[in-house]
Amino acid sequence: MNDYVWEAVEIKQSARRTGEAFASIGQGRIALNADACDLIENIYDYEYVDVSKAKNKSLIGLRFSKKKSPNSVHTTRRKYKGELVDGVNINSKQLIKIFFGETKETSTSRYPVEKVDGNMLAINIEKEI
Repeated sequence: MNDYVWEAVEIKQSARRTGEAFASIGQGRIALNADACDLIENIYDYEYVDVSKAKNKSLIGLRFSKKKSPNSVHTTRRKYKGELVDGVNINSKQLIKIFFGETKETSTSRYPVEKVDGNMLAINIEKEI
């Protein structure tokens, strides 16, 4: 064993609050982390989200609303071990298939989130993090 040269392996640890707003997308869900939720004031007061896409850009738009519309999706507060935690889930296999096809059925990826206006966020699905 003394004949080997050992090199350190860098492992990126994922902290619960990294300071980076992102969405984890996959397995029929868009999960917004706490930092993404902080971009919208009183985000937990909104029960629904209307989804849109930017023309000529790979952006998913999420406009949060208190009222249900014909195309809105219900949002749920994230839970950990049965307790509410900061974060929002948008559960919709159909929504994920629209943007990714069948590729996100078993895998999950993270994408940056930015605020568009008072109650709208944009997810850049071209830029995986």
